[in-house]
Amino acid sequence: MRKKTHYVVLVILSGIIFGCSDDADSYKPNYLPSIDATTLPAGNHPMTMFEDNEDPARMYDKTDRWFRVNEPLQVIQKGKDSVQVSLYSPVGLSDVKVYAKLPNYDKRFLIYSFSKVPAFHRSFHKLPLTEKKNDYLLETGNTVTIDKIEGFSSGAIQFSVESDDPLFQKFKKIKSTHLIQFHDGYHINELGKFLPMNPVLAKEAITMIINYSYALSHPLYYSTFTNFDKYKQEQAATAGTGINGALNWHGNADDVDGVYDYYSKEETEKIYWNYLDKRTVWMAMVGGDSAWGGGNLASQWESGYVTGHWVGEMSVWSHEYSHHIGFSHSSNLANSGEGGGQQGMLTDLYKYLIYLNDLPFLDPDILKTYSKTNYLNGTYKKPVFNINPKNPFLLKYKGEGKWN
Repeated sequence: MRKKTHYVVLVILSGIIFGCSDDADSYKPNYLPSIDATTLPAGNHPMTMFEDNEDPARMYDKTDRWFRVNEPLQVIQKGKDSVQVSLYSPVGLSDVKVYAKLPNYDKRFLIYSFSKVPAFHRSFHKLPLTEKKNDYLLETGNTVTIDKIEGFSSGAIQFSVESDDPLFQKFKKIKSTHLIQFHDGYHINELGKFLPMNPVLAKEAITMIINYSYALSHPLYYSTFTNFDKYKQEQAATAGTGINGALNWHGNADDVDGVYDYYSKEETEKIYWNYLDKRTVWMAMVGGDSAWGGGNLASQWESGYVTGHWVGEMSVWSHEYSHHIGFSHSSNLANSGEGGGQQGMLTDLYKYLIYLNDLPFLDPDILKTYSKTNYLNGTYKKPVFNINPKNPFLLKYKGEGKWN
């Protein structure tokens, strides 16, 4: 049996000295208690982000409201001795563990343990390292005792999050690192073409972009995207026809007499990862005849946020998101013409994932936005999902392919 080790970290002036003792078998560690974020005292300044009646100016504050789609639970150092914990999710998490890593010490240790973190939660917590000497549980199962540290410069501590919560396990599968923000400049400068959003719609947008990012990361999407020529062949064989339009992905050059600027296998792989990179997307809402995308912008109509994504109607969003990645109407990565492209394929896949119950969020009653008429321009009914029996992914995979 491997003997457990009790580590001791001594802080002397600005340096950190590491040691270990042989008293691990007899030492009784005194770990920090678990935190229930649903019952925090006022001193932690707990709040729920995106409350229905919250001032929309707060959601448009890009310095305060932002997250990466693969990290909906966000831990940010604030000052020398505190952290801000934020959860950008319409569903809460349980059994969340936040690990810390100090400079010049290669072992992660448990600094916060949350029994519950509610939906769209934010709170502030003192770094226990700056308050007194404490025992901490290492990820190896051993114990480390760390003396009080007076404070930390920005970025000196690295935080990472783990949880066995099934929802968190889905978050971990998201490969995209896109940074998500809301931008008010569009409707301020072109009101009518764009419309202001509010926290009710922001919650739907956040829910949708997490689901969408999960879909882009899904093995079925990757396999289809990187073998789109095979997908087109299978579609034609099922229909009993020849291939309609382009045989594979192609770029932004104008198509002339059936001649396309096809991408190579290597270029297609690179494009796939462009869809998942670290660029920033500004989510917005349109009110005119067209949705818009390009640069940081990706947008759609109110109906897409309120009901569309719950039933898999992702064609418009996929189109504008592809503009955001850099593709024009000449490319089938953005357009649905020339025998079908990204819009149709992504939409059919998304609907199949809903059919498989294989997205992080599947129930529109999580938010019930469709019923919040005071915050909406349109009138909506509860979205009800149905899949077309001719869905190409349903025909091919027949209920298989769920991401385990």
